Amino acid sequence: MRVAGAVVVIAVLGGGSGAGLARRFAAAGAAGLLIADLHPGVAEDLAAELDRPGCPVVGVSADVHQPSDVAALVETARKHLGPIDLFAVAGPDGERIVALADLPDHLDPLAELLALVGEAISEVVPAQRRAPAGSGTAVAAPGR
Repeated sequence: MRVAGAVVVIAVLGGGSGAGLARRFAAAGAAGLLIADLHPGVAEDLAAELDRPGCPVVGVSADVHQPSDVAALVETARKHLGPIDLFAVAGPDGERIVALADLPDHLDPLAELLALVGEAISEVVPAQRRAPAGSGTAVAAPGR
C-alpha cells in the first residue's frame, strides 16, 4: 500500500482512536488527511494538531455507520483534499485500510465503498458490540 502522496480518510468508531493512525499516515508522506470521529471536537482538535503544509488535515464529526455520513465524507475529502486514495476505519479492535484503487471500475464507487466500510467496521468492532443478525441496530457494550 502506497501512502506517500495519498489522500486518506480515517473514520474513527466508538471505542477506537485515529490519532496514532493519522500520525503514521502523516509521517509516511500522505498528501492530505480527513479524520472523522463520532464525538464532536475530537477529529477537529486532532486535525488542528496535525495540519501542516504538504499535508492538510480536515477534521469532522461523522458516523460511518450511516451511508449518508460516508457520502458526505467522500464529498468533503474531494472538495478539500482531492480524490481519496485510502479509506481507513479505526475501531476498538484495530484498524482496517481500504485502497480505493481496488474498487471495480464498472460498479458504483460509493456503493462499493459503503460495502467495504461495512466489512471494515465488522472487523474492528468487538463481537459484543455488533448488532444481532437482522436487528439493524448496534448493541452498546456495558458502560457505553
